[in-house]
Amino acid sequence: MRRSIALVIVSLVGQLLVHSVPVSSAEKKTKEEFPLLKINKALDKRTVIKPSAIPNGGNGLYALVPIKKGEVIGELGGRLLPADKYPQGNHYIAALLECAHKQAHPYVYLDAKDNGANVSRINFAPSKINGRDTNLQNSAIRRLCQPPYFEFYALRDIAAGEEIFSSYGPNYDYDRFMHQPEVKQFFCRRAKIDCREKYSFDH
Repeated sequence: MRRSIALVIVSLVGQLLVHSVPVSSAEKKTKEEFPLLKINKALDKRTVIKPSAIPNGGNGLYALVPIKKGEVIGELGGRLLPADKYPQGNHYIAALLECAHKQAHPYVYLDAKDNGANVSRINFAPSKINGRDTNLQNSAIRRLCQPPYFEFYALRDIAAGEEIFSSYGPNYDYDRFMHQPEVKQFFCRRAKIDCREKYSFDH
């Protein structure tokens, strides 16, 4: 899944090929005038971005070294945005907790599309299929009142070479991707669940 993270967060389907349109210096300045969130980029040395095992899933995130349960996998980076600059159609937007608003003022969103660090490429896997636990999700996002505001941590021990999966939360539109036959088959087989007569999933 290509869009990894919007809290909800992020990764999904096809990539549209469009003609590139030059960005004017004024438009570029408008985007870059907002500050980049400072994060611990050293954490990215523990993971690598490469093609996901999920069919049509785009890039995913893999552990380069063993990561223990509870350890921080990485921090979500990006540009801090005020409420009136919410970019419609951007699926990499994360909303800061209300307890973070005073320190982050006037910013209330994080745009992780271009500077989200490695964890912005974590793909979704369902927590349940047909009411049964899949045990596929090995990470989760933690929202904080202080910088870095968002971090991913390991839900269980993650082996070196293992792809990292998480939930995108209750507000993400999963259906278009998750009902692709090859994607359905991938997750059902991975979880060892029979989906021939019934197929439902939970985030």
